[in-house]
Amino acid sequence: YKHFPSKEALYLEIQNFCCQGNDPASRKLAERVTQLEPSASTLVYLVYYLARLQVLGKPSGAIAWDTWQRLMLNSLLEDGTFARLMYRDRFECFCARIEACLDAAVATGDAVKSPLAPGNRARFGHHLAAWLAAVHLPSKPAINYKATCEELLFQAVWFILRGMGVTDKAIETYYNPRALALFFRS
Repeated sequence: YKHFPSKEALYLEIQNFCCQGNDPASRKLAERVTQLEPSASTLVYLVYYLARLQVLGKPSGAIAWDTWQRLMLNSLLEDGTFARLMYRDRFECFCARIEACLDAAVATGDAVKSPLAPGNRARFGHHLAAWLAAVHLPSKPAINYKATCEELLFQAVWFILRGMGVTDKAIETYYNPRALALFFRS
């Protein structure tokens, strides 16, 4: 009680600290993305990165990736505080950037207009990837997708891009999973 008035206040501060942008992978992506103009190519880069984090898991850090997934799921089952902080502090900046890229892609004909509310195309894509991560939390995955994790990532990114309205031609032009995989391994 010297620093916090209650256990709840301490818990909220721990959650808030965990959600701050102190993650090296997120900082690295944010730096790279701000250097890229909004476009279909940048959109593919962002969608691949965000799906890759979920489907293949993030490199080891202070907190294991499956622990983050479990914290998010538990938060969603409880009061949602941690999940709201994570979305606000870690995802919303990418959501806005994805929307800017989608607008640019529509302007160049690489994507079609969507009736979805702004931000929801990015959120729905993230939710698909997060669900894929969640079903792989048990030692025996809850769903057998009959694909390796890399194949599942390829399929998820393609599905997300099409759901966002990206044309087949643009996906064929900008989505090179092998090149992206090599880039993100470095």
